[in-house]
Amino acid sequence: MVPVQQVSYTNLAEMVGEMNKLLEPSQVHLKFELHEKLNEYYVQVIEDSTNEVIREIPPKRWLDFYAAMTEFLGLFVDEKK
Repeated sequence: MVPVQQVSYTNLAEMVGEMNKLLEPSQVHLKFELHEKLNEYYVQVIEDSTNEVIREIPPKRWLDFYAAMTEFLGLFVDEKK
């Protein structure tokens, strides 16, 4: 994953725009979402006709799990002091 600090919003918007132009024939587009707990971006592939998320890269549930485990381990380590 690319840390948020290394990619400016303007650069990200330009990259997404270019990728979406390439994807126009396939009837899907990309959307970058920020996972707030991890401060990391993940990609959603969205079907144009239904506006439905058909894939997430990496899957948001994995990021949620990772964030929960990180928080749990942080609490566990803090309690042992």
